Amino acid sequence: MAEQVNQRIEGMINELEQMKRINLYDDDEIKEISRKRKEFEYRIQRRVKEKDDFVHYIAYELALLEDISLRRKRAQLSEKRNDIEYAIAKRLNKIFKQFIYRFQNNIEIYFEYIRFCRSVGFHHAISGIIGQMLQVHGDKPKMWQMASKWESKEQKNYESARGFLLKGIHRHPESDILYLDLFEIELILAFKSKDDEQKEVCIKRADVVWRNGMKTIDDIAFLFKVCDLAMKCGVEQLVKSIKDEIWSKRDNKEVWIYIANKELEGYHWEEIEEFINEDYYFPKEIKNYICIYEEALQQFPDEKLCTKFIHGLLRLNDASCTDLQKIRVVKHAWMFGHENGVLSNDMYAFGIELLKFDNTLSPEDFKKIIDSALAKNPHVRFLWEEKLLLNDKDEKQQLLIMKDAGKVLKADDYLHLWNVLLDNIQTSEALKNCYEKFKNCEEAVLLAIKPKLLNKMYKCSGLKATRDLYEEFIRTPPTQVEVHNVMIDIEKSQPKPNLKNIRKYFECLVQHHGASSIQVWTDYINFETQNGSPQNSPAIYRRAIAVLKKELVDEFIKNQTLSRIK
Repeated sequence: MAEQVNQRIEGMINELEQMKRINLYDDDEIKEISRKRKEFEYRIQRRVKEKDDFVHYIAYELALLEDISLRRKRAQLSEKRNDIEYAIAKRLNKIFKQFIYRFQNNIEIYFEYIRFCRSVGFHHAISGIIGQMLQVHGDKPKMWQMASKWESKEQKNYESARGFLLKGIHRHPESDILYLDLFEIELILAFKSKDDEQKEVCIKRADVVWRNGMKTIDDIAFLFKVCDLAMKCGVEQLVKSIKDEIWSKRDNKEVWIYIANKELEGYHWEEIEEFINEDYYFPKEIKNYICIYEEALQQFPDEKLCTKFIHGLLRLNDASCTDLQKIRVVKHAWMFGHENGVLSNDMYAFGIELLKFDNTLSPEDFKKIIDSALAKNPHVRFLWEEKLLLNDKDEKQQLLIMKDAGKVLKADDYLHLWNVLLDNIQTSEALKNCYEKFKNCEEAVLLAIKPKLLNKMYKCSGLKATRDLYEEFIRTPPTQVEVHNVMIDIEKSQPKPNLKNIRKYFECLVQHHGASSIQVWTDYINFETQNGSPQNSPAIYRRAIAVLKKELVDEFIKNQTLSRIK
């Protein structure tokens, strides 16, 4: 192995000397290049060869080529390219061949090799690489496609590209990508034909290709892609036959989606004219799109289909319609979906916001839409919320809405609705009525809303009513820590805080939560120290140690000790 490596290193001497002679690299740099190459050569000549050894060697030589190019530009040097760059490229070519021989199952190597050959101008070698790749990886349709693309895109050899695709289809008759590429190649050959007879032959071949493809590929998307290619190339006789085939499969809702989208692009299906509603005053393509989807939704009443309908209109560009027209057509589509019961919950949320933004419906009509939506979707929270907000001036109606909502909504959604209601209550009378109804709620909802009720009562009815409500709360446990803290904060916010009441609230707090919460005792001690009577703090401290769970006592003592140090 050492002898073989030395021979390879000796073969590099000339290029290293030329690098030095034209001052591309100095002596130290030449020594480093020689050392690195020797190290790489030993690695790739080992008995057990590693993929990374080849990868790093190739990466090093490619980087060296790039560095040489930069140095030549800076120094404006052009001589000895054959002795330096070409020699490196030849050696890289040999390394790639050795790499592929050892790791031929790795597809990426072939692509890297082809990219390298293109970058250094070894185009003649690429066909051989592709042939070798297909021998090993011919079981993969993508490889045949890649071979064809090289011949067509890079070599402009469409006949050779066609040959690769035909061989690939013979091995992979179910591959849509090979049929599509072959169809496109036939269209390109037809376009490039110099006489009508040859052009007709290519078009007939293209027709055979897509029809054969349909026999083995059970996917409507394949037919759509074929149609797109035919439309792009403008081959009318093919387009018509493909469109007829697509229309024959209209029992598939994807066909309606495709045809509608094509109408927006300016490609018309005569068969859909029977569905066009001439009373719609929209631009022609948009009107066709809308009528196709409306017919499709009659045949396939599906929420996802309706969502695609609306999303398609939302994507309309400025060239198709103005912003006002877009709002009008989207609103029309949404109303159609609403009236036919095919709107998803997300689309309902979007549409409600759209209607509020548009602001052309009367409150009565808006209420009718919400009621109709709720009749079909009684478990949708935001619809109840909208209904509640629409009746914000009618407190009795709001309470009736809450009663109806409580029958169908989950606990979390019902709690959210109570929060919305409380946020919008403005008078003490309304709050009183609301609270009376609220007391009939299940315990979980009642518990969660207590702190907000206290705050709302204070804002609407004043301190006395809030104290009375707090007393009622503590007579009917359980209560959260927040209930007591809210009441303490309200008392503290008074011009002359009532210390007696605040102590009472703290006593209730530690009575209900003192065993499991260090914070409640800390807050009580801080209150006495800062606002009350500091001499009461030691007694509260001793009580806390006696009441707290054993596992919390040490942490409480530690916290108090640290707070005194601070």
